[in-house]
Amino acid sequence: MKKSLALGAALCACAIAMGGGKPLVNVPKYDGKFVWVKVGALPSESAKTLASAKSILLDVSFPRDVKMKNDKSGYPWFTFVVADQGSDFKWHQTTGGAVMPVAGGVIRAGKYTVSVSVTGIPKSVLSDKTQIISVGPGTSGISGPCSFSIDRIRGR
Repeated sequence: MKKSLALGAALCACAIAMGGGKPLVNVPKYDGKFVWVKVGALPSESAKTLASAKSILLDVSFPRDVKMKNDKSGYPWFTFVVADQGSDFKWHQTTGGAVMPVAGGVIRAGKYTVSVSVTGIPKSVLSDKTQIISVGPGTSGISGPCSFSIDRIRGR
């Protein structure tokens, strides 16, 4: 009996560790229009990686396929920009965005890691002890509301 309880506890611990835990933010009914989404407190190990980062990596999950609409030029796109508020209480935003891979007008359900350059956010803000991060998704358009989560943010 004790062995099976220990085995069950070990399996639960492994499942939690492999699952990555709770996402930083869930966006349940995103309509495709640009909006700032405030991210929860970053784990300390993630915040530390931002101090020397040249880019910010976002781990993004889509539970279902997202059907994209084309922009005026005929291209579908889904991007994320990042903003960081320093201890001076000013927001600083990346000048570029992290681009989601779109194939055949669709973002396939799954987990993705996308990268955005830190250009636009001063090093002093990225190395601040307090990190207040917001992520701004924007699209060329989507066929209907979608949901996604941001599971992890870290510097590289």
